[in-house]
Amino acid sequence: MNPDLEREKTLISKKTAVLASKSYFPEPLLGLVSATLAMQLAAKDAILESGSGSDLDDMPVDVEKALRGACLFPRERFDPDRTRAMDLLASLADWIRRSDTPLAAAMLRIDAAQADGRFDPMAAMNAHIAGDDTFFQALETLTPEAPRLPAFLVQAALAPGLEVIGSRIYAKLPKDRSWTHGHCPVCGSPPLHGRLVGKEGARHLTCSFCHVEYRARRLMCPFCGEDDAKKLDYFSTPDEPGYRVETCAACQRYIKTTDFREFDRPSYPLLDDLESLALDMAVQKMGFTRPVLSAWGF
Repeated sequence: MNPDLEREKTLISKKTAVLASKSYFPEPLLGLVSATLAMQLAAKDAILESGSGSDLDDMPVDVEKALRGACLFPRERFDPDRTRAMDLLASLADWIRRSDTPLAAAMLRIDAAQADGRFDPMAAMNAHIAGDDTFFQALETLTPEAPRLPAFLVQAALAPGLEVIGSRIYAKLPKDRSWTHGHCPVCGSPPLHGRLVGKEGARHLTCSFCHVEYRARRLMCPFCGEDDAKKLDYFSTPDEPGYRVETCAACQRYIKTTDFREFDRPSYPLLDDLESLALDMAVQKMGFTRPVLSAWGF
């Protein structure tokens, strides 16, 4: 396996062990997430081994335009290998069918919908890349007991290919130049989670679409760009040490941030987001909203 992916695999193992120790974290959800990540890593390794997307390395980009706020590679230009994504979707679906969870029955409903044409995985993949939320809202009626399952399957199946493309494009952004915007410099999508890194607490955000982690301004709402300190706030709770919620009074949105600088704990943004679900419930009761779904489609 690719050395970077080996390190990622080790980090995921440590993080899932932490989640398993949490009494409030549902075991079926942890099983699904762990199995999904393992399959995604294998798929990503195969993509890298094949050299897929390597043509992007020589693609010219307008860096100066990007640094002014334009994204380098809009999400509609992402063209991951659909065949590999379909194979991963089939593997995920098979795991769910064999699982001892309520999702197994929902998966059978999706199978039936695919057989009679109500669910077209390829069309769903295109809708995800296009950011067509209404497409997936319509699919929720297929599985009322697990309305977000179709979105999860599609999002999870596409993730490895999207991540490879995102990382190749992000490598073109000069590391000695500052990105001063909240959205992803690669695809333009909003972030799903933040981290404070290093002694100085540099702010890193993870893209909700291509999962690129990029450095951003700390005193700024990543969604509307508000930088008036009087309108920006944050809070944490004793029940979730190492996590904070950053809110914006201007747009009434929030983002969660991992701050493990004083803790010896593994951080993996896609799983940090799950570990801190209690904070979502707390901040939403205060009237703030989150403009993106988790990396797991809910």
